[in-house]
Amino acid sequence: MKKEAKAGIVDDLSGSIDRAQVGVVTSYQGLPTPELVKLRHKFKEAGVEFKVVKNTLARRAVNGLGRGYLSEHLDGAIALALGYDDVTAPARVLAGYIKASGINMQVVGGFLPDRWLDAAQVDALASMPSREVLIGQVVGALSSPIYGLVNSLTSPMLGLVWALQARIQQMEAK
Repeated sequence: MKKEAKAGIVDDLSGSIDRAQVGVVTSYQGLPTPELVKLRHKFKEAGVEFKVVKNTLARRAVNGLGRGYLSEHLDGAIALALGYDDVTAPARVLAGYIKASGINMQVVGGFLPDRWLDAAQVDALASMPSREVLIGQVVGALSSPIYGLVNSLTSPMLGLVWALQARIQQMEAK
């Protein structure tokens, strides 16, 4: 490969890693090509970029970004799943695919813009709900006391209304 082509790949990879909010490093050794293609489609549907990278070029890219902590984990046949919007998406999609297909694919770890995540932390990230679900849970938790207060305040008034309706019905019956 020519030097210019390598520089272009390093620049492209640097830009992708720099934009990513989260990344998952995985070993794809022994994975059949059809499975790799299916996995790429799953990632694409979730808005995750999946890149098979050469170790030396990946090391140059992360060192150029000042993320040297990634260099020591880039060994063997590796691929990067980069998430830009949803922090849980790469880990969630990968864990779901491994579980559903039964393939033997190993998660090496992951990274956030400022630190490395080991495989157990990536698994924990995979089990977290998405951002939208978490926002819904927070809104529900915040609105629950308000609904309770409204119900408590309107309950005596409803009792009074029901009593008045019953009294009116009794008077109309006479």
